Amino acid sequence: MPKAKNFLAHLLTMSLLVGFLVAIRFKPITQTFELDYDEGLNLIKTLLYSQGFSLYTQIWSDQPPLFTVLLSQWFSLFGQSVFAARFLSVLFSALLLWCFYQIIRRKLGILPALVATVLLFNSWLYIRLSICVMIGLPSLSLFMLSIYFLTLYKERFCNYFLVLSGGLLALSLQTKLFTVFLIPLMLFSLLDFSLKAIKQKKQKENWFHPLVIWLGTLGVIYIIIGLSYQQFSNSDQLLQSHLNQPLEKTMVNFNNVTYLYHMMSQDYEYIFLAVIGILAIFFKKQRDGLFPLTWLLTAILIFLNHKPIWDHHYPLLAIPICWLAAYGVALLLDLYFKNFKSPNIKKGIFPSLAVVLLIVLVVATPAHPKGRPPKNLEVMQLVLKYKSSTHWVFTDRPIYAFYAGLRVPPEIAVMSYKRLNSGDLTSKELLAVLQKYRPEQIVLDRWTGQIKSDSQLTAYINQNYSKTYTDEKAITEHYILSALNM
Repeated sequence: MPKAKNFLAHLLTMSLLVGFLVAIRFKPITQTFELDYDEGLNLIKTLLYSQGFSLYTQIWSDQPPLFTVLLSQWFSLFGQSVFAARFLSVLFSALLLWCFYQIIRRKLGILPALVATVLLFNSWLYIRLSICVMIGLPSLSLFMLSIYFLTLYKERFCNYFLVLSGGLLALSLQTKLFTVFLIPLMLFSLLDFSLKAIKQKKQKENWFHPLVIWLGTLGVIYIIIGLSYQQFSNSDQLLQSHLNQPLEKTMVNFNNVTYLYHMMSQDYEYIFLAVIGILAIFFKKQRDGLFPLTWLLTAILIFLNHKPIWDHHYPLLAIPICWLAAYGVALLLDLYFKNFKSPNIKKGIFPSLAVVLLIVLVVATPAHPKGRPPKNLEVMQLVLKYKSSTHWVFTDRPIYAFYAGLRVPPEIAVMSYKRLNSGDLTSKELLAVLQKYRPEQIVLDRWTGQIKSDSQLTAYINQNYSKTYTDEKAITEHYILSALNM
């Protein structure tokens, strides 16, 4: 019965988090055309995969397969829509927040955990990423769940939790690979715990056994998923566009120090609490606090060298900052309660104030953060107008095709900044796609100048297509196959 009650309590908490997120951002979730360009890329890959096209061999993809596969199954249950996809992202966000709260609560108590969760919830871009069809937050959600089960293992010495932790980290890596740098941190944390448990005679002298179980599960599940979707036979797709990025000094995202400072300055008040937390960790010798501290320092070092840095990388900094802030809150509360020991304040008033603060901060956060791509309803209406006679849409912004339920050639499902700038996708290849598929519609909305800078490609479009729309800046253009006008 206690276990059943705990499960129901956790389920209720998750449901309230999901409901709260959906309620405060219902309009952006349901009405915003596109929250980020990556939404279109993830959605069109899923649409193609759902129609039987294979990842990597047919659908070009520079990301692991798990989110595409999961979203495809989600669509089969709840229908193929942008809202359904965004709701799945909300569920992952609620899972991340719940795990974050539970991990800190077990070490520092309810109040520090609640305050840290409030801070993370209201950190820069977190709410936007929570409702956006992107893979970073789902990957981090699975990673936090992995840490949560590792925490349970340290409390109960049950190998079942080790297996769950390793398996979930494998799922995180197969969603987005950017949590890979955290593997050594988890290994060192597990090793430190095992050696400490042996010293205290809570565990037999086989410190390597937990590491083998955890790392073995991680490796086996990661490899099984990779082999199932032919990921390793097409590793160039996963590496080339990421590693071959030419530097663009004029673009702020390539200026590591400047952009890293810009991101962290969005939540400078959190850093103040985190600094107090770091001092508390060392003065009170709280070894568990070394994990978020090492996470933060490692992430900063990576971002100082990784080019470019994108906004969706920020949760990799926000999570450890808010985690460290929890240690600062715990220290301040300890100092306060030594002088003021009212149980009513500790049990009721402070949590209530934290919940009220959460609601105020979240409601005050803009629903449409700066940088949201503009929508163009005229182009969308044209795509729908010719939908009945269209089999393929050639586009650099596939969200148009997804809304219409139309396919794009799988070779260009991902026409991203990284792919074009790394030289992985050339004008010659784009021309070959046009000639192979003869798409009935062309929509150019992001890389129009770059695509049309090739004379052969432009000549082919002009010879075979009729322009039906162009905006004032000649950035957004719509074409139909000339045969459709006959």
